[in-house]
Amino acid sequence: MLIGVEWTSSSFGAELIDDGGAVLAQAHHPIGTNAVSDRAFAARFAELLPADWSRQAEAVYFSGMVTARNGWHETGFVPAPAGFDDLAGAATIVAGETIPHVFLPGISATGVLPDVMRGEELKAFAADDGMAGAVVILPGAHTKYVTIEDGHIIGLATYMGGEMANLLRKDSLVSRLIPQGAIIDDAGFERGLRMAWLDDIPGGPLRRAFSARSLVLFERMPADEISGYIAGLMVGAEIAEAQAEWPLQQAPVLVVGASPEALRYQRALELRGISARSVTAATAPSFARLHAKLVHRLS
Repeated sequence: MLIGVEWTSSSFGAELIDDGGAVLAQAHHPIGTNAVSDRAFAARFAELLPADWSRQAEAVYFSGMVTARNGWHETGFVPAPAGFDDLAGAATIVAGETIPHVFLPGISATGVLPDVMRGEELKAFAADDGMAGAVVILPGAHTKYVTIEDGHIIGLATYMGGEMANLLRKDSLVSRLIPQGAIIDDAGFERGLRMAWLDDIPGGPLRRAFSARSLVLFERMPADEISGYIAGLMVGAEIAEAQAEWPLQQAPVLVVGASPEALRYQRALELRGISARSVTAATAPSFARLHAKLVHRLS
């Protein structure tokens, strides 16, 4: 039995997992690594984890920003192509007060535009689930595109459209016209997608972003569609960029999760004519596979 922890910059999630990858219990808190002051990770972890779990498990595995430079214990990155053997081989084992603490590495891609991820690789592997190959999309503020072949991540890229959209909606020139309480609506979102993909208009998302204001000023778009329109512009730009880099028309495309962002991404891919399947990617099986490879090092 083991404990798998996903401790990101904004949240804490832990699962008690049996050796077959089944989840026996869960604990979730909106307390990310950014909320831990004075690097008191050990004390905060002891507060967040149910007290009896450590008596049942052989080890606790950490993934996410808790293993980053400002986290509890920094680990490096395994360069792609990388699989479970590579992650296990680069894991750092630290003797804990009760059971060993295993800090997992991230995965990197080098090149002109280096890229990294910490924790998302466990979801990507779970989404692929033994397929010969796939492009896995993990939507969010920093959307990850991950290419997997024969159980190895061979490429990855991060698109920051989600964060750009959030910033534009919160404190920008275009945000000043957004009515109080306005949401990301379907009409605005699809309008933004269509604008992002119009080939007869010059420029890209930077050229189009101001239209979130100007279309309203000229009464060509209702103000309550601005939030959705901005989201559509950014997602549309991401997908258009990704098509130039990833085999979205050849390999199976898997969109991870059922969050609002994931559902919108699924809709955008459909409108773009890209066949994609929505998948749930639990990390427990990935933690269990790593545990099986590391258990001999824990004694």
